[in-house]
Amino acid sequence: MKNLLLVGAGHAHLHVLKMLQEETLDLNVTLISPSEYQYYSGMFSGYLEGLYSEEDMRVHMPSLAEKAGVTFVQGAALSIDATGKVVLTEKGDILSYDLLSLDIGSLTGGIDVPGARSYALRIKPNYRIEEVAKVMWEAENPVVVGGGAAGVEMALALTARRAEEGKQAVTLLSHSPLLRDSSQKAQKKIEHITRNKGLGVYLQEKVTNVTSSSIVTSSGKQIIYDQLLWLTGPKAPELFRISNLPVDEAGYLLVEETLQVKKYPSIFAAGDCATLREYPDLPKAGVVAVRQSDVLWTNLKAFIEGKDGVRFQPKKAYLSILSTGKRKGLLLYGKMVLHHRLSWTLKNSIDRKFMEKYKS
Repeated sequence: MKNLLLVGAGHAHLHVLKMLQEETLDLNVTLISPSEYQYYSGMFSGYLEGLYSEEDMRVHMPSLAEKAGVTFVQGAALSIDATGKVVLTEKGDILSYDLLSLDIGSLTGGIDVPGARSYALRIKPNYRIEEVAKVMWEAENPVVVGGGAAGVEMALALTARRAEEGKQAVTLLSHSPLLRDSSQKAQKKIEHITRNKGLGVYLQEKVTNVTSSSIVTSSGKQIIYDQLLWLTGPKAPELFRISNLPVDEAGYLLVEETLQVKKYPSIFAAGDCATLREYPDLPKAGVVAVRQSDVLWTNLKAFIEGKDGVRFQPKKAYLSILSTGKRKGLLLYGKMVLHHRLSWTLKNSIDRKFMEKYKS
């Protein structure tokens, strides 16, 4: 019997585990992940605001694995020997495979700023969210660095919670316009929302140094804080470079449209940790990983059966809904920009349905 090794418990692997509950394959399947819980990032802002509990946004992986007939190993992959088909874990375990699938997400980028590693909080890997939330809830003068979707959502969520507690709004720093990869209309709208909610917003300000109590920017501004949350975009895991696997310029594992590594077709990858050779500019976003889930499952089965796999074809546009606090959301789709309670209601429905699939 062949061995399928799943490294990481991201969106695509959750789908694989769910499908294994419904369809039995002639395989030994093992899942390795560093935490017994997998957290759903789409609900992080709602958790910070107090709209969701811990249980709402997390899946207990040993339980899900047991239902799927999968062996769960708590740990992290340290290196991959693609020729020998083995994975070495940080605990020194050696796991062999016939078929390997990677869904480990990304790390936090921009953390090489002097002082940032020492003083800034990060939520990647995502099992850090509970401890980070507790610290940020208790902060007197919290600052969020990062003007992308994650930074904006978290700053707005914390501000909404703090408004209920009679505390001052969060300060938000970005080295670019907010949501810089979105339309001009979306950028103007989100800037209006953040300023209207009282956030201290600094745009086009690059952080050059971080001390234990202040941030220094490229223009010479000094911003005081007591807790700092660093959300400056994704960074590739070091696992692939260490393992001498094919990577893009940023260090993400390079895969084909079948989600396979061309040189090592027994290795698959999905989600933020991988870059598609044909679509190098595809965003590192959870919605993409969800779309890749069916392709990954289909192609893992096809590989086992010696059949050709299917190709992942990205959409031209993806629906994005950012929670802006107080049960309102900013919906972005193509040229559509809509800030409304119905947007948040839709987001809440999508997120809860996603989580319910893996808890039943």
